[in-house]
Amino acid sequence: MSNSARRKPEKSPQNCFKRGNVWWAEIIVSGVRHRQSLRTNDAREAARRVARLRQEITRKAVGVEGEKSWKSAVVMWMEHGLDGVKPSVAQRYLSSIRNFDTLFSNLLLPSIKTKDVADWVRWRRDRGQMPRGGAEIDIGKKPVSNATIRRDLTALSRLMSFCCSIGWRDDNPVRAYDRSIIREKREPQRPPSIQEIEEAIKEASPPMAGILKLLYQTGMRLNEAVHLEKKQIDPERQQILLTRTKSSHPRALSWETPGGNATDAIMDGADEGILYPSSDTGEAFRNFSSNHAQLMRRLVRMNPEYRRFNVHSLRHAFAIRWLKNGGSLYRLSRHLGHSSVKVTEHNYLGYLTVEEQEIVQMQTDV
Repeated sequence: MSNSARRKPEKSPQNCFKRGNVWWAEIIVSGVRHRQSLRTNDAREAARRVARLRQEITRKAVGVEGEKSWKSAVVMWMEHGLDGVKPSVAQRYLSSIRNFDTLFSNLLLPSIKTKDVADWVRWRRDRGQMPRGGAEIDIGKKPVSNATIRRDLTALSRLMSFCCSIGWRDDNPVRAYDRSIIREKREPQRPPSIQEIEEAIKEASPPMAGILKLLYQTGMRLNEAVHLEKKQIDPERQQILLTRTKSSHPRALSWETPGGNATDAIMDGADEGILYPSSDTGEAFRNFSSNHAQLMRRLVRMNPEYRRFNVHSLRHAFAIRWLKNGGSLYRLSRHLGHSSVKVTEHNYLGYLTVEEQEIVQMQTDV
């Protein structure tokens, strides 16, 4: 008799059944039937997971004092844990935290361990990117990027830290997970050419063209340019005072620098209020990036050889031009609002020749 014929059939763990090759739990607690995938095809691991799941469901059903659920933690964090966070950042956190609901929604908060975080990372990769609306898609149809997973883990870490601060947990399991193994894969930025930028400005509406000029000639961030008001401009000193910055710290910058001259873009703007308001609303653009993407698609239709660029590339083009024109690396770092000069070096020195790098690195801040 062959080995396969003598092999005993696999014994099903208690409260488990199989769908395909995956074990599922079926537990009845207080008259309520609970079915949930155990996300494993190993019988021993399924037995461990179903025992743990039964314990969590039982404790939740009887209302063990002090035990908080994942859902209650999310609600508490949304109501009290996002004070002082920028609305755009808070929105991103909430969008990320919804990605944990499928695996964490039935868990008690204290039971979530670092292994659960690791399991979630594997599940997120297998599942792929979710389309808008939250509908399921075929596995592998659109892989989720490492950058997206890292952003989601950042949101989870913030939630867990908040729970520690209010006594709902004693530790943050995300901090124990080594996120360095999820490396971001970023392609080097290709700064657009002067001709490509000029074509975009020529084809854009006047308000869009004004913002594109500002971005190209000053290197400011998109949010800074879109919300720039006339009162923030000092014509005598040729300075711009930015108050809506990434770090929330005000930053003053000159509009004539080694990277560009924004005089025309400043003078062509509105006499009061938002310097370049949307033609549709009369207020600051709500989604300039989408308008820019439409402009890029229109340019490609007009000329299939046209190489589109994203809005942030204008900031890179400005910084590279600054350094190639002999500008100070240290002043550029402050002008761009970087957290340190190391960030500026990492982002832009690679675009310079060896000779240009030596000139930049020999400069001192004066």
